[in-house]
Amino acid sequence: SGPGAPPDPVWFVKIRNMTRPVFLAAALLLLISGFALPAFAALALEPDLQAVSRAGVQLKLYSRLQPIQLNTIHSWEIELLDSDGKALNNATIQVQGGMPDHDHGLPTSPQVTGQLGNGRYLLQGMRFHMPGRWLLRIDLEIDGKLETVEIPFSL
Repeated sequence: SGPGAPPDPVWFVKIRNMTRPVFLAAALLLLISGFALPAFAALALEPDLQAVSRAGVQLKLYSRLQPIQLNTIHSWEIELLDSDGKALNNATIQVQGGMPDHDHGLPTSPQVTGQLGNGRYLLQGMRFHMPGRWLLRIDLEIDGKLETVEIPFSL
């Protein structure tokens, strides 16, 4: 910059250098919210299936695939609450099922793959291959006590 030359546009360089981190932060926020939204949305609705065990354990199932579609592997969230509505953590959960009218089981072997907190668990590998009457059998072990809950439903 010599005499008579315009001053360096320092303010422009500063703004340009600041826009990249702001843009990246905004993009990251949108990306995270896009992945987190289905999980939060699932629990914001009424459960897709629910039952109460003989001991009063409330079992609520939320499909992460809405609407539930045939021949699509998807995940569910399972919510366990005691008879007072308190979250039950550290349970062991096994899920089996099938179509009693056709005498066959589920086409997949769904597994609980993690605890999500507040009595919620992630069930992965669900798939229903045909419309009709289904039955889910859910075996629970909570504090050393075993329970089985059966939930009939139709697709």
